[in-house]
Amino acid sequence: MECLKTPKHWNILEFGIKTLHMKKVFLAFSIFILLGVASEASAHMPRLIYSKEGDIKISSPEFSQAFYDELAGAPRDYFITSDKEFDLYLNLLAPEFTNPKGRYSVNVVVINSEQEKVIYSLDGFSTKWEEFYEPFGRDYYLKGPELDKTFPAGKYKVEVFSKDNLGKYVLAVGKQEVFSLPESLNIFWQLPLLKINFFKTSVLQFFFTPFGIAGISVIFGLVIILAVLNYFVALIVEKIKNSAVRTILLTSAGMQMKDEIIKLLQKPTYDVNVAFITTAYKYKLEENPEYVAKDLLIMKELGFNVEEIDIEGKNKNLLMKLFENKDIIFVEGGNTFYLLKAIRQSGFEKVIKKLLKKGRVYVGVSAGSIVAGKTIETAGWKDGDKNFVKLKNLKGMNLVPFNIFVHYRPEHAEIIKQKIKNPDKRRKRLRILTDYQAILIQGNERILIGKGEAIIL
Repeated sequence: MECLKTPKHWNILEFGIKTLHMKKVFLAFSIFILLGVASEASAHMPRLIYSKEGDIKISSPEFSQAFYDELAGAPRDYFITSDKEFDLYLNLLAPEFTNPKGRYSVNVVVINSEQEKVIYSLDGFSTKWEEFYEPFGRDYYLKGPELDKTFPAGKYKVEVFSKDNLGKYVLAVGKQEVFSLPESLNIFWQLPLLKINFFKTSVLQFFFTPFGIAGISVIFGLVIILAVLNYFVALIVEKIKNSAVRTILLTSAGMQMKDEIIKLLQKPTYDVNVAFITTAYKYKLEENPEYVAKDLLIMKELGFNVEEIDIEGKNKNLLMKLFENKDIIFVEGGNTFYLLKAIRQSGFEKVIKKLLKKGRVYVGVSAGSIVAGKTIETAGWKDGDKNFVKLKNLKGMNLVPFNIFVHYRPEHAEIIKQKIKNPDKRRKRLRILTDYQAILIQGNERILIGKGEAIIL
Protein backbone atom coordinates (compact mmCIF):
# COMPACT_ATOMS: atom_id res chain seq x y z
CA MET A 1 0.00 0.00 0.00
CA GLU A 2 2.95 2.30 -0.71
CA CYS A 3 2.24 5.78 -1.95
CA LEU A 4 5.79 7.15 -2.03
CA LYS A 5 8.59 6.04 -4.34
CA THR A 6 10.95 3.55 -2.80
CA PRO A 7 14.16 1.87 -4.09
CA LYS A 8 14.17 -1.85 -4.90
CA HIS A 9 15.24 -4.53 -2.42
CA TRP A 10 18.19 -5.68 -4.50
CA ASN A 11 19.93 -7.60 -1.72
CA ILE A 12 16.82 -9.54 -0.69
CA LEU A 13 15.83 -10.29 -4.28
CA GLU A 14 19.36 -11.36 -5.16
CA PHE A 15 19.36 -13.76 -2.22
CA GLY A 16 15.95 -15.05 -3.27
CA ILE A 17 17.19 -15.69 -6.84
CA LYS A 18 20.22 -17.55 -5.48
CA THR A 19 17.95 -19.68 -3.30
CA LEU A 20 15.70 -20.54 -6.24
CA HIS A 21 18.79 -21.42 -8.28
CA MET A 22 19.92 -23.67 -5.41
CA LYS A 23 16.50 -25.32 -5.53
CA LYS A 24 17.02 -26.20 -9.20
CA VAL A 25 20.49 -27.56 -8.46
CA PHE A 26 19.08 -29.81 -5.72
CA LEU A 27 16.39 -31.09 -8.09
CA ALA A 28 18.93 -31.84 -10.83
CA PHE A 29 21.23 -33.54 -8.32
CA SER A 30 18.38 -35.68 -6.99
CA ILE A 31 17.37 -36.78 -10.49
CA PHE A 32 21.01 -37.63 -11.18
CA ILE A 33 21.09 -39.83 -8.06
CA LEU A 34 17.84 -41.51 -9.11
CA LEU A 35 19.22 -42.33 -12.54
CA GLY A 36 22.45 -43.58 -11.03
CA VAL A 37 20.56 -45.94 -8.74
CA ALA A 38 18.36 -47.04 -11.62
CA SER A 39 21.31 -47.85 -13.85
CA GLU A 40 22.94 -49.85 -11.06
CA ALA A 41 19.80 -51.84 -10.28
CA SER A 42 18.35 -52.34 -13.75
CA ALA A 43 19.41 -55.13 -16.11
CA HIS A 44 17.02 -54.36 -18.98
CA MET A 45 14.77 -51.42 -19.78
CA PRO A 46 11.22 -52.81 -19.75
CA ARG A 47 9.10 -52.51 -22.93
CA LEU A 48 5.44 -53.38 -22.37
CA ILE A 49 4.10 -54.58 -25.73
CA TYR A 50 1.70 -57.37 -24.75
CA SER A 51 -1.29 -55.18 -25.63
CA LYS A 52 0.09 -54.03 -28.98
CA GLU A 53 -0.74 -55.58 -32.31
CA GLY A 54 1.46 -56.07 -35.37
CA ASP A 55 5.22 -56.07 -35.80
CA ILE A 56 7.62 -54.53 -33.30
CA LYS A 57 10.65 -52.44 -34.20
CA ILE A 58 13.76 -52.90 -32.07
CA SER A 59 15.73 -49.66 -31.98
CA SER A 60 19.35 -49.75 -30.79
CA PRO A 61 19.55 -53.58 -30.47
CA GLU A 62 22.83 -53.39 -28.57
CA PHE A 63 21.13 -51.50 -25.70
CA SER A 64 19.64 -53.56 -22.88
CA GLN A 65 15.86 -53.98 -23.31
CA ALA A 66 13.22 -56.47 -22.18
CA PHE A 67 10.08 -56.90 -24.32
CA TYR A 68 7.16 -58.18 -22.23
CA ASP A 69 4.84 -59.84 -24.70
CA GLU A 70 2.09 -62.42 -25.12
CA LEU A 71 1.40 -64.61 -28.12
CA ALA A 72 -2.25 -64.75 -29.12
CA GLY A 73 -2.39 -67.55 -31.71
CA ALA A 74 0.40 -66.44 -34.07
CA PRO A 75 4.17 -65.76 -33.94
CA ARG A 76 5.40 -62.26 -33.10
CA ASP A 77 7.88 -60.56 -35.43
CA TYR A 78 10.49 -58.04 -34.30
CA PHE A 79 12.50 -56.07 -36.87
CA ILE A 80 16.03 -54.70 -36.65
CA THR A 81 17.63 -52.39 -39.21
CA SER A 82 21.29 -51.42 -38.84
CA ASP A 83 23.65 -49.61 -41.22
CA LYS A 84 26.70 -51.00 -39.43
CA GLU A 85 27.89 -54.19 -37.84
CA PHE A 86 26.27 -54.80 -34.45
CA ASP A 87 26.32 -57.22 -31.53
CA LEU A 88 23.03 -58.98 -30.90
CA TYR A 89 22.17 -60.65 -27.62
CA LEU A 90 18.84 -62.48 -27.31
CA ASN A 91 17.39 -64.45 -24.40
CA LEU A 92 13.93 -65.95 -24.00
CA LEU A 93 12.23 -66.11 -20.60
CA ALA A 94 8.79 -67.08 -19.31
CA PRO A 95 7.18 -65.85 -16.06
CA GLU A 96 7.38 -68.90 -13.77
CA PHE A 97 4.10 -68.48 -11.89
CA THR A 98 1.81 -67.30 -14.70
CA ASN A 99 3.26 -69.43 -17.54
CA PRO A 100 5.31 -72.30 -16.05
CA LYS A 101 4.93 -74.54 -19.14
CA GLY A 102 5.74 -71.84 -21.69
CA ARG A 103 8.52 -72.88 -24.11
CA TYR A 104 9.43 -70.41 -26.83
CA SER A 105 11.80 -70.43 -29.78
CA VAL A 106 13.39 -67.80 -32.02
CA ASN A 107 14.31 -67.64 -35.69
CA VAL A 108 16.70 -64.86 -36.78
CA VAL A 109 15.94 -64.07 -40.39
CA VAL A 110 17.99 -61.87 -42.74
CA ILE A 111 15.97 -59.94 -45.30
CA ASN A 112 17.65 -59.22 -48.65
CA SER A 113 15.74 -57.80 -51.62
CA GLU A 114 12.47 -58.87 -50.08
CA GLN A 115 13.83 -62.43 -49.67
CA GLU A 116 13.99 -63.95 -46.22
CA LYS A 117 16.47 -66.53 -44.97
CA VAL A 118 16.74 -68.08 -41.53
CA ILE A 119 20.36 -67.71 -40.43
CA TYR A 120 20.08 -68.66 -36.78
CA SER A 121 17.60 -70.43 -34.52
CA LEU A 122 17.08 -70.82 -30.78
CA ASP A 123 15.20 -74.05 -30.07
CA GLY A 124 13.17 -73.58 -26.92
CA PHE A 125 11.63 -77.05 -27.13
CA SER A 126 14.88 -78.97 -26.64
CA THR A 127 16.45 -76.46 -24.22
CA LYS A 128 16.34 -77.00 -20.48
CA TRP A 129 14.58 -74.00 -18.96
CA GLU A 130 15.98 -73.15 -15.53
CA GLU A 131 14.54 -71.07 -12.72
CA PHE A 132 15.94 -67.54 -12.66
CA TYR A 133 15.36 -64.83 -10.02
CA GLU A 134 15.58 -61.26 -11.29
CA PRO A 135 16.33 -58.97 -8.30
CA PHE A 136 15.53 -55.75 -10.11
CA GLY A 137 11.81 -56.55 -10.29
CA ARG A 138 11.87 -59.28 -7.62
CA ASP A 139 10.33 -61.70 -10.09
CA TYR A 140 10.89 -65.40 -10.89
CA TYR A 141 11.33 -66.58 -14.50
CA LEU A 142 12.12 -69.71 -16.40
CA LYS A 143 15.20 -68.90 -18.44
CA GLY A 144 15.44 -70.37 -21.93
CA PRO A 145 17.94 -70.29 -24.81
CA GLU A 146 20.38 -67.42 -25.44
CA LEU A 147 22.05 -65.94 -28.51
CA ASP A 148 25.14 -63.70 -28.42
CA LYS A 149 26.57 -63.02 -31.89
CA THR A 150 27.85 -60.25 -34.11
CA PHE A 151 25.85 -59.57 -37.25
CA PRO A 152 26.76 -57.51 -40.33
CA ALA A 153 24.80 -54.40 -41.32
CA GLY A 154 21.40 -55.17 -42.77
CA LYS A 155 17.73 -55.78 -42.08
CA TYR A 156 16.69 -58.62 -39.80
CA LYS A 157 13.56 -60.22 -38.45
CA VAL A 158 13.43 -61.91 -35.05
CA GLU A 159 10.48 -64.32 -34.99
CA VAL A 160 9.22 -65.61 -31.62
CA PHE A 161 6.94 -68.66 -31.63
CA SER A 162 5.86 -71.75 -29.68
CA LYS A 163 3.94 -74.94 -30.45
CA ASP A 164 0.57 -73.34 -29.78
CA ASN A 165 1.69 -69.69 -30.18
CA LEU A 166 0.05 -68.77 -26.87
CA GLY A 167 1.21 -67.37 -23.54
CA LYS A 168 3.35 -64.75 -21.90
CA TYR A 169 7.09 -64.48 -22.44
CA VAL A 170 9.95 -61.99 -22.26
CA LEU A 171 12.42 -61.33 -25.05
CA ALA A 172 15.61 -59.83 -23.58
CA VAL A 173 17.71 -57.90 -26.10
CA GLY A 174 21.14 -56.27 -25.82
CA LYS A 175 23.66 -55.94 -23.01
CA GLN A 176 24.64 -52.26 -22.91
CA GLU A 177 22.81 -50.48 -20.09
CA VAL A 178 22.11 -47.02 -21.54
CA PHE A 179 18.93 -45.36 -20.24
CA SER A 180 17.54 -41.91 -21.04
CA LEU A 181 15.85 -39.73 -18.43
CA PRO A 182 12.30 -40.24 -19.79
CA GLU A 183 12.82 -44.01 -19.98
CA SER A 184 14.18 -44.19 -16.44
CA LEU A 185 11.25 -42.21 -15.09
CA ASN A 186 8.87 -44.43 -17.08
CA ILE A 187 9.93 -47.39 -14.98
CA PHE A 188 7.89 -45.97 -12.12
CA TRP A 189 4.64 -46.65 -13.92
CA GLN A 190 5.79 -49.62 -16.05
CA LEU A 191 6.85 -51.86 -13.18
CA PRO A 192 3.54 -51.54 -11.27
CA LEU A 193 1.70 -52.38 -14.53
CA LEU A 194 3.88 -55.45 -14.98
CA LYS A 195 3.10 -56.58 -11.45
CA ILE A 196 -0.65 -56.28 -12.05
CA ASN A 197 -1.08 -57.36 -15.68
CA PHE A 198 1.87 -59.59 -16.49
CA PHE A 199 2.83 -61.34 -13.25
CA LYS A 200 -0.59 -61.10 -11.55
CA THR A 201 0.99 -60.07 -8.26
CA SER A 202 0.36 -57.19 -5.88
CA VAL A 203 1.54 -53.76 -7.01
CA LEU A 204 2.90 -53.30 -3.49
CA GLN A 205 5.77 -55.60 -4.42
CA PHE A 206 7.14 -52.82 -6.61
CA PHE A 207 8.00 -50.81 -3.52
CA PHE A 208 10.26 -53.63 -2.32
CA THR A 209 12.28 -53.73 -5.53
CA PRO A 210 15.70 -52.01 -5.60
CA PHE A 211 14.32 -49.39 -7.96
CA GLY A 212 11.23 -48.88 -5.82
CA ILE A 213 13.29 -48.53 -2.65
CA ALA A 214 15.73 -46.18 -4.37
CA GLY A 215 12.90 -44.18 -5.87
CA ILE A 216 11.06 -43.85 -2.57
CA SER A 217 14.30 -42.81 -0.85
CA VAL A 218 15.04 -40.18 -3.47
CA ILE A 219 11.45 -38.90 -3.46
CA PHE A 220 11.48 -38.75 0.34
CA GLY A 221 14.78 -36.86 0.19
CA LEU A 222 13.35 -34.53 -2.44
CA VAL A 223 10.31 -33.84 -0.29
CA ILE A 224 12.56 -32.93 2.65
CA ILE A 225 14.81 -30.76 0.48
CA LEU A 226 11.86 -29.02 -1.18
CA ALA A 227 10.16 -28.50 2.18
CA VAL A 228 13.30 -26.88 3.58
CA LEU A 229 13.84 -24.77 0.47
CA ASN A 230 10.19 -23.75 0.33
CA TYR A 231 10.42 -22.77 3.98
CA PHE A 232 13.35 -20.46 3.22
CA VAL A 233 11.70 -19.13 0.06
CA ALA A 234 8.57 -18.37 2.11
CA LEU A 235 10.75 -16.55 4.64
CA ILE A 236 12.29 -14.49 1.84
CA VAL A 237 8.90 -13.67 0.35
CA GLU A 238 7.61 -12.73 3.78
CA LYS A 239 10.71 -10.62 4.37
CA ILE A 240 10.18 -8.80 1.08
CA LYS A 241 6.52 -8.24 1.93
CA ASN A 242 7.26 -7.09 5.45
CA SER A 243 10.48 -5.22 4.86
CA ALA A 244 9.50 -2.58 2.37
CA VAL A 245 12.04 0.23 2.50
CA ARG A 246 11.00 2.59 5.28
CA THR A 247 9.69 5.93 4.05
CA ILE A 248 9.69 8.77 6.55
CA LEU A 249 9.13 12.46 5.89
CA LEU A 250 10.04 14.85 8.71
CA THR A 251 8.88 18.45 8.43
CA SER A 252 8.68 21.60 10.51
CA ALA A 253 5.47 22.94 9.06
CA GLY A 254 3.58 19.98 7.60
CA MET A 255 1.56 20.88 4.53
CA GLN A 256 3.78 23.90 4.00
CA MET A 257 5.66 21.20 2.01
CA LYS A 258 2.60 20.12 0.02
CA ASP A 259 4.27 20.60 -3.39
CA GLU A 260 7.16 18.33 -2.43
CA ILE A 261 4.79 15.73 -0.95
CA ILE A 262 2.65 15.61 -4.09
CA LYS A 263 5.76 15.10 -6.26
CA LEU A 264 6.52 11.93 -4.30
CA LEU A 265 3.08 10.36 -4.65
CA GLN A 266 2.70 7.30 -6.88
CA LYS A 267 -1.08 7.51 -7.09
CA PRO A 268 -3.75 10.23 -7.13
CA THR A 269 -4.48 11.99 -3.86
CA TYR A 270 -8.08 10.72 -3.89
CA ASP A 271 -6.66 7.19 -3.60
CA VAL A 272 -4.45 8.06 -0.62
CA ASN A 273 -5.81 7.39 2.89
CA VAL A 274 -4.36 9.47 5.72
CA ALA A 275 -4.47 8.89 9.48
CA PHE A 276 -4.22 12.42 10.87
CA ILE A 277 -2.88 12.06 14.45
CA THR A 278 -4.32 14.88 16.54
CA THR A 279 -2.95 13.91 19.96
CA ALA A 280 -0.13 16.45 20.31
CA TYR A 281 -2.42 19.49 20.17
CA LYS A 282 -5.43 18.04 22.04
CA TYR A 283 -3.93 18.19 25.50
CA LYS A 284 -5.97 21.38 25.98
CA LEU A 285 -9.45 20.86 24.63
CA GLU A 286 -10.17 24.52 24.11
CA GLU A 287 -7.26 24.89 21.71
CA ASN A 288 -7.39 24.13 18.02
CA PRO A 289 -4.25 25.78 16.64
CA GLU A 290 -4.44 27.57 13.34
CA TYR A 291 -1.60 25.46 11.81
CA VAL A 292 -3.64 22.29 12.47
CA ALA A 293 -6.76 23.65 10.82
CA LYS A 294 -4.60 24.78 7.91
CA ASP A 295 -3.00 21.35 7.40
CA LEU A 296 -6.39 19.64 7.51
CA LEU A 297 -7.89 22.14 5.08
CA ILE A 298 -5.02 21.77 2.57
CA MET A 299 -5.21 17.98 2.71
CA LYS A 300 -8.94 17.93 2.09
CA GLU A 301 -8.68 20.48 -0.70
CA LEU A 302 -6.04 18.32 -2.39
CA GLY A 303 -8.41 15.33 -2.24
CA PHE A 304 -6.74 13.20 0.45
CA ASN A 305 -9.02 10.85 2.39
CA VAL A 306 -8.35 12.08 5.94
CA GLU A 307 -9.42 10.48 9.23
CA GLU A 308 -8.58 12.30 12.47
CA ILE A 309 -7.31 9.90 15.13
CA ASP A 310 -6.28 10.55 18.74
CA ILE A 311 -3.94 7.78 19.94
CA GLU A 312 -4.41 8.63 23.65
CA GLY A 313 -6.32 5.93 25.54
CA LYS A 314 -5.92 3.36 22.74
CA ASN A 315 -3.86 0.16 22.58
CA LYS A 316 -1.76 -1.57 19.91
CA ASN A 317 -4.53 -3.80 18.61
CA LEU A 318 -6.95 -0.93 18.17
CA LEU A 319 -4.30 1.24 16.51
CA MET A 320 -3.40 -1.55 14.06
CA LYS A 321 -7.05 -1.84 13.14
CA LEU A 322 -7.43 1.94 12.72
CA PHE A 323 -4.28 2.15 10.55
CA GLU A 324 -4.97 -1.02 8.58
CA ASN A 325 -6.08 0.72 5.37
CA LYS A 326 -4.07 3.91 5.77
CA ASP A 327 -1.25 4.89 3.40
CA ILE A 328 0.13 7.80 5.43
CA ILE A 329 0.40 8.21 9.20
CA PHE A 330 0.49 12.00 9.55
CA VAL A 331 1.55 12.99 13.10
CA GLU A 332 0.61 16.62 13.66
CA GLY A 333 2.50 19.03 15.91
CA GLY A 334 1.72 20.28 19.40
CA ASN A 335 3.28 19.50 22.76
CA THR A 336 6.13 17.02 22.20
CA PHE A 337 6.21 15.73 25.80
CA TYR A 338 2.49 15.04 25.86
CA LEU A 339 2.70 13.31 22.47
CA LEU A 340 5.60 11.06 23.52
CA LYS A 341 3.77 10.01 26.70
CA ALA A 342 0.71 9.01 24.62
CA ILE A 343 2.97 7.15 22.18
CA ARG A 344 4.42 5.04 24.99
CA GLN A 345 1.14 4.33 26.73
CA SER A 346 -0.67 3.31 23.53
CA GLY A 347 2.13 1.22 22.00
CA PHE A 348 2.17 3.49 18.95
CA GLU A 349 5.95 3.10 18.54
CA LYS A 350 5.73 -0.66 17.97
CA VAL A 351 2.75 -0.21 15.68
CA ILE A 352 4.41 2.38 13.46
CA LYS A 353 7.61 0.32 13.16
CA LYS A 354 5.56 -2.62 11.90
CA LEU A 355 3.64 -0.43 9.49
CA LEU A 356 6.82 1.12 8.10
CA LYS A 357 8.05 -2.38 7.25
CA LYS A 358 4.81 -2.94 5.35
CA GLY A 359 5.27 0.16 3.23
CA ARG A 360 3.22 2.74 5.14
CA VAL A 361 4.61 6.26 5.24
CA TYR A 362 5.30 8.29 8.37
CA VAL A 363 4.97 12.08 8.06
CA GLY A 364 5.97 14.13 11.08
CA VAL A 365 5.09 17.75 11.70
CA SER A 366 7.06 19.71 14.32
CA ALA A 367 6.49 17.61 17.50
CA GLY A 368 5.61 14.68 15.20
CA SER A 369 9.09 14.99 13.67
CA ILE A 370 10.91 15.43 16.97
CA VAL A 371 9.45 12.21 18.50
CA ALA A 372 10.78 10.27 15.49
CA GLY A 373 14.38 11.01 16.55
CA LYS A 374 16.68 9.44 19.10
CA THR A 375 15.55 11.85 21.83
CA ILE A 376 13.11 14.76 22.16
CA GLU A 377 15.56 17.01 24.04
CA THR A 378 15.36 19.71 21.34
CA ALA A 379 11.68 20.25 22.23
CA GLY A 380 12.73 22.10 25.39
CA TRP A 381 15.29 24.37 23.74
CA LYS A 382 14.59 28.02 22.90
CA ASP A 383 11.10 28.98 24.16
CA GLY A 384 9.97 25.41 23.55
CA ASP A 385 7.34 23.01 24.82
CA LYS A 386 6.56 22.75 28.52
CA ASN A 387 7.06 19.35 30.14
CA PHE A 388 3.88 19.60 32.22
CA VAL A 389 3.40 15.78 32.07
CA LYS A 390 6.66 15.42 34.07
CA LEU A 391 8.25 13.12 31.48
CA LYS A 392 11.72 12.05 32.68
CA ASN A 393 12.77 9.64 29.96
CA LEU A 394 13.22 11.74 26.82
CA LYS A 395 14.13 8.85 24.53
CA GLY A 396 12.30 9.13 21.17
CA MET A 397 10.99 6.42 18.85
CA ASN A 398 14.39 6.16 17.17
CA LEU A 399 12.90 5.94 13.68
CA VAL A 400 15.92 7.94 12.56
CA PRO A 401 19.46 7.92 14.07
CA PHE A 402 19.55 11.61 14.96
CA ASN A 403 17.60 14.38 16.70
CA ILE A 404 15.45 16.98 14.94
CA PHE A 405 15.44 20.73 15.54
CA VAL A 406 12.35 22.32 13.95
CA HIS A 407 11.22 25.87 13.08
CA TYR A 408 14.81 27.04 12.82
CA ARG A 409 15.57 30.75 12.45
CA PRO A 410 19.03 32.38 12.44
CA GLU A 411 18.67 33.60 16.02
CA HIS A 412 18.54 29.97 17.17
CA ALA A 413 22.10 29.26 16.08
CA GLU A 414 23.69 30.28 19.39
CA ILE A 415 21.22 28.22 21.43
CA ILE A 416 22.08 25.13 19.40
CA LYS A 417 25.81 25.77 19.77
CA GLN A 418 25.44 26.12 23.53
CA LYS A 419 23.47 22.87 23.80
CA ILE A 420 25.92 20.88 21.67
CA LYS A 421 29.30 22.57 21.89
CA ASN A 422 31.31 20.11 19.77
CA PRO A 423 30.79 20.86 16.01
CA ASP A 424 31.41 17.23 15.01
CA LYS A 425 28.79 16.01 17.47
CA ARG A 426 26.33 18.63 16.21
CA ARG A 427 26.75 17.42 12.63
CA LYS A 428 26.36 13.79 13.67
CA ARG A 429 23.56 14.05 16.23
CA LEU A 430 21.35 16.84 14.87
CA ARG A 431 19.36 17.73 11.76
CA ILE A 432 18.04 21.28 11.55
CA LEU A 433 14.92 22.25 9.57
CA THR A 434 13.35 25.58 8.69
CA ASP A 435 9.62 25.81 8.05
CA TYR A 436 10.36 25.42 4.34
CA GLN A 437 12.42 22.24 4.58
CA ALA A 438 11.91 18.53 5.23
CA ILE A 439 14.04 15.41 5.43
CA LEU A 440 12.99 12.43 3.32
CA ILE A 441 14.28 9.08 4.57
CA GLN A 442 13.99 6.08 2.25
CA GLY A 443 15.92 3.06 3.43
CA ASN A 444 19.45 4.24 4.12
CA GLU A 445 19.06 7.32 1.95
CA ARG A 446 18.42 10.74 3.52
CA ILE A 447 17.54 13.69 1.33
CA LEU A 448 16.91 17.31 2.27
CA ILE A 449 13.99 18.67 0.25
CA GLY A 450 12.42 22.12 0.11
CA LYS A 451 14.00 25.58 -0.02
CA GLY A 452 17.49 26.51 1.06
CA GLU A 453 20.71 24.69 1.85
CA ALA A 454 21.25 22.27 4.71
CA ILE A 455 21.94 24.16 7.94
CA ILE A 456 25.25 23.04 9.45
CA LEU A 457 26.47 24.90 12.52
